[in-house]
Amino acid sequence: MDDPINIYIPASADDPRDIGPDLPGILVRRGPALHPEEITTVNGIPVTSVARTLVDCAECCEPEELRQMFLNARERGLLDVAAVRRSRSRVEWRPSLAMFDAVFAEFDDQRRTPE
Repeated sequence: MDDPINIYIPASADDPRDIGPDLPGILVRRGPALHPEEITTVNGIPVTSVARTLVDCAECCEPEELRQMFLNARERGLLDVAAVRRSRSRVEWRPSLAMFDAVFAEFDDQRRTPE
């Protein structure tokens, strides 16, 4: 796999205590602490929830790819639309949110426009 592993550290990018050497294959992102609902544990490793991951993935994928992620989560029984809605409401402004909102509307009965 050529894609880096993304690690989120709840801290300010200006905090000198968090500056360390870059590691090959790892992309460190810093930001505000995540809401407890947006963190889960898989095999003893803390990871972001499916809902938060869907919101975050909009930053680095095309609409069709994000749509496939939503479909995959729904097919696996992992798509909690209400949790996605809450995660979306907690993120800071991002350029990708308009695209995210358009794709998410296809899966959110409260936001879906009648056909």
